[in-house]
Amino acid sequence: MNTTPAPLSHKIFDVTVLIASFGYFIDMFDFFLYNMLRVNSLSDMGLSGDTLTQAGLMISNWQMGGILVGACLWGILGDKIGRKKGLLASILVYSLGSILNAFVSSPETYAAARFITALGLAGEIGAGIALITERLAPHVRGYGVMVFLCCGYIGVVVAGLSAELLPWRMDYIIGGVMGFGILFTRVFLKESALFQSMLTQTVTHGGFMPLLRRPKHALYFICGICLMMTATFTPQILWTLSPEIGKAMGLMAPIKASTVLMIGFSSGIVMDLLSQWLSEKFKSRKKATLVFLILSSVSFIAYLLWPHQTYVSFLIFNALLGFTFGVWLVTATWAAEHFGTNIRATVATTTPSFSRAATVVMNLAYGGLKIHGAVEAIAVIGAVIFGLALLGWLGLRETYGRDLDYVE
Repeated sequence: MNTTPAPLSHKIFDVTVLIASFGYFIDMFDFFLYNMLRVNSLSDMGLSGDTLTQAGLMISNWQMGGILVGACLWGILGDKIGRKKGLLASILVYSLGSILNAFVSSPETYAAARFITALGLAGEIGAGIALITERLAPHVRGYGVMVFLCCGYIGVVVAGLSAELLPWRMDYIIGGVMGFGILFTRVFLKESALFQSMLTQTVTHGGFMPLLRRPKHALYFICGICLMMTATFTPQILWTLSPEIGKAMGLMAPIKASTVLMIGFSSGIVMDLLSQWLSEKFKSRKKATLVFLILSSVSFIAYLLWPHQTYVSFLIFNALLGFTFGVWLVTATWAAEHFGTNIRATVATTTPSFSRAATVVMNLAYGGLKIHGAVEAIAVIGAVIFGLALLGWLGLRETYGRDLDYVE
């Protein structure tokens, strides 16, 4: 009898991982298109200067509002009707929303279109991570989540290339069409066996009550959100507002957010690979996350203090900020491992989505603090974010190798 174990790649790259990962590719493509097209699209509507910045932040806030509402909706539905059905419904909404973006004519209609798009996008990450963590064995589930998230980062890089080469309205149409394309592949996606077995048990399926009635679980939930906010702050504030920040730092060369986002997320792919390798080497989510939290904090301080005299040095330090995505990867797996099958989709969806939605608070803080200078504003916001992340790390327990076949 042949007892040779299957290669690691065969265990990771199964149909569930590949289909979920391609969905996240499109999710991130659509989600970050606005960040890259903000200046061009609003300039095309006749806005400029501070008016453009304020309109851009307003639209971003509406987008994050859609993420917040969608996270609650799809997370609960994922635990009530299934991960697969939740994914099918959410991708339909964000595909329609993305196409609507191509026909906006004012900041107000743009904000509405981004809200609808984000409402659908919020369902992709949580259901995908829940399916992968429940599908794969404990010793490879981190690798599966790594593939999932790396595909999303590649989606941002492709979105940057699209933003550079094509008219902004066409970019949104492409995002919507790709969404409808992946919708058909979801027919072949298998529902989580753990979810199906849980349906026969008399437990609460989804919702926040199982979290709220147990203070320890509520603490884990909040800590996961705080820890993941570092990887929200970097792309949503530092990279998206890089044209304004670079100017405030004294750079004469014009800076495109699309270029900074492409370089940053390319760096993020490398950091994801390193963080997952470290997690397996240490056999610890907690130790691996701490390493990348320290590296990302040091990178942020260097980014603030280094005299950026050239465009190249500015891009290099933005690439180093990709260390925050090592935190994001491990925490995405870590958060899902803290909770039972009956609320895992709720947690896996809302934890990263609530951290994304924190962009609204960051935008408001930046708008209020930038009168003291753009660099000073991001320094204050960053200090708060990294401080909260450290508290979040302290509050989470070790879950490496944990069996996920249980309910709350």
